[in-house]
Amino acid sequence: MKVSVIGTGYVGLIQAVGLAEFGFNVVGIDIDETKVKQLNEGKCPLYEEGLEELLKKHINKNLTFTTSYESIKDSDVIFLCVGTPQDRDGNADLRFLFSAVEKIKETISKDDYKVIVIKSTVPVGTNRKVKELLSGYNVDVVSNPEFLREGIAVYDFFNPERIVLGFENLGNKKPIKIMESIYYCFKEKNIPFVITNWETAELIKYASNAFLATKLSFINELAKLSDKVGADIKTVSYAMGLDPRIGNKFLNAGIGYGGSCFPKDVKALIKQLENNNIEPILIKATDKVNEEQIKWFFKKIKNYYGDLNGKVFAVLGLAFKPNTDDLRESRAINLIDMLLEEGAIVKGFDYVKKARENTINMYKLDKTRAFYGYNLYILDDLYETVKDVDGIIITVEYDRFNKEDWERISDLVKEKVIFDGRNVLDVEKIKKSGFKYYGVGR
Repeated sequence: MKVSVIGTGYVGLIQAVGLAEFGFNVVGIDIDETKVKQLNEGKCPLYEEGLEELLKKHINKNLTFTTSYESIKDSDVIFLCVGTPQDRDGNADLRFLFSAVEKIKETISKDDYKVIVIKSTVPVGTNRKVKELLSGYNVDVVSNPEFLREGIAVYDFFNPERIVLGFENLGNKKPIKIMESIYYCFKEKNIPFVITNWETAELIKYASNAFLATKLSFINELAKLSDKVGADIKTVSYAMGLDPRIGNKFLNAGIGYGGSCFPKDVKALIKQLENNNIEPILIKATDKVNEEQIKWFFKKIKNYYGDLNGKVFAVLGLAFKPNTDDLRESRAINLIDMLLEEGAIVKGFDYVKKARENTINMYKLDKTRAFYGYNLYILDDLYETVKDVDGIIITVEYDRFNKEDWERISDLVKEKVIFDGRNVLDVEKIKKSGFKYYGVGR
């Protein structure tokens, strides 16, 4: 079976490489000529553990990349994995998706049967709209939302918790059998398959992300109360998580969620509810708590120092989460911006080299940040980063921070104070090294 994957971002590239590992002949399509050239040379344009190794294993064997849509003529299944970013009004921007659909129409024959699979995160009703755009073509459209977690996305591809497949007509077994054959490995592993209609599949994706975001905002709001009354939110979270009805995932208080999914998906779900004349009370609150959380944490820093002008801070963590280079909606970048605007000097560090490179490029290329970038230094060594700083700020939940030599760090800093925005540090160990410790709700 021949497969095409349109879009080679996080979702598309992992989909292409993963299906190649399953033994399919895969062609990845992207409009970015530089990226396509890089991929065909076996070089990964983004950081994800294990991804480049798999890319090199299959490139120019059963996996190739191109800017041309011609390859879809011979493909049995076409995956749409293009970005659906947030527009100015908070809706999902579907321009890239519909543009890809138009190019498919221009390329394929009306008589040749194709299965077109939408993996992009799209609002309810999008699959139906795509089928309307392809009216007169011999195609079946399938909704197949992704549930990859950046940082462990390759693992998630090969070890999914469920496969969600939405179809126009559940009585039409042809596309169902084709999708089951695509994901045959998961059938053999007894991974649950959720076979449903388009609208349900589309909503499952938004419901999942919004619910996880709500858990985070809930515990973050309680963290503020913990700060006020002297409770320890870490223990509160632990005790809550012991209840199987609640579970312990996504209950770690911090400076808020970021990334390419939660912020835009929560806002897009708010718009979908409003567009259907439903007031999104809970989801709006989730979004508001998240927006306010970083401001609340920054206020803690300001309250400690008073005037931040000229103060030097080590910000440890740059991406939105560990083990990725993705800076989209990164709380670390938000915090760096706030510090720079107050006249502070920032020394930034992340364990992922590409996250450091992306941060440098962001401040060079983003005109709104260019001025403040003069007081920002991105370093490759954690110990050099903390040298002579007035404070250390933890912005990404790397467990590796606890394995660092905090006695050595204590000797390097100018002032022994830590603001742990992810509650990741061993507090007793930190205090024994002479630091004042300020967490989130502890």
